[in-house]
Amino acid sequence: MPAIVEMLARKTGRVAMTGNNVRRLRVAFLLTPRQLAARMGAETSDVERIEAEGFELSEEWIIAVARALGVPESAVTSPKLDVEELRLCATDVPMPTALCPTAARHALLALVAKFGGPKMARALDEDDIARAVQNFRRFVETGEGDVASLSRLKQALQITVLACLQSRDFAPGPNFQADLEEALSGAAEMVRRFSRIGPGPAEG
Repeated sequence: MPAIVEMLARKTGRVAMTGNNVRRLRVAFLLTPRQLAARMGAETSDVERIEAEGFELSEEWIIAVARALGVPESAVTSPKLDVEELRLCATDVPMPTALCPTAARHALLALVAKFGGPKMARALDEDDIARAVQNFRRFVETGEGDVASLSRLKQALQITVLACLQSRDFAPGPNFQADLEEALSGAAEMVRRFSRIGPGPAEG
């Protein structure tokens, strides 16, 4: 896990791009911003923001859009995109994990504020937060075991929060690990209850 965290902490910049085809692809697939956001596990405002002219797509957004539409990642930024041909070749898109992006966003912000302080949490811009949510979702979906388990959610939250903290030169105190473990349980439970995964509130 530390190696993954270090790798993520270094990836805080934008990816060099040659184009931004998000809107062209969305329209070609006859999707509204809300529908594409649902496929990506994102907010509608995220889709509207990354579609904006001149927006430089990070790796997280390139992967999220490609997976949501069943197209190669290169198609998201290619300056020579043949949309109609791409539509015919697109693969079936698996159903996304029903993680609530709003709950994930609040959980991540709360954890960053708890350990890095309110100033650090306020310093995260909309794209920082949204990309962190995308990473959280990817960790949940690619881990081993039951996707609905609290342990999976906790592990994904831990990796994502550590990446946010380490990328901002956070220096953990002596009780950090124990305090983080305690905070992760409540945050993961909140995400589970607001998402359509795992046992419902009545069963928890």
